[in-house]
Amino acid sequence: MPPFTESGYLPPGIWAMSWEDFWERYGYNPRRINLLSGLKFALQLLIQANCQTVYIGGSFITDKERPNDIDGCFDGMSINSSALDLVFQDLHEQHARFGCELRVDFMSAFQGFLQKNRNGETIGIIEIDLRNFDTAR
Repeated sequence: MPPFTESGYLPPGIWAMSWEDFWERYGYNPRRINLLSGLKFALQLLIQANCQTVYIGGSFITDKERPNDIDGCFDGMSINSSALDLVFQDLHEQHARFGCELRVDFMSAFQGFLQKNRNGETIGIIEIDLRNFDTAR
């Protein structure tokens, strides 16, 4: 995993990580661990609907000590929509339950959004393959 840029972001690109490596790199204080615990629960629900890939962006994957939440999206192409928990239709409910906002993404549209910061600069995001998701962590 590359170091953060001078402005605190990942270099441009999609950086693949396992869940365990993601937790290790970004779960370094109580606030971040709390957010990761909520994300883990959300990911378990997505796996039940056959989700295979999730992309994480936003302030959580920067060098910010206390991010407000976790922003991301999940690949909607493989989803069994009848098994998808209704919470994924309501960003406010997701934020309340998990501390994250995960949008369904078709054709990589939201991935592109996540790869720009507020100043329009291209930044990196994380890709987590859920097919090997280990719930032990």
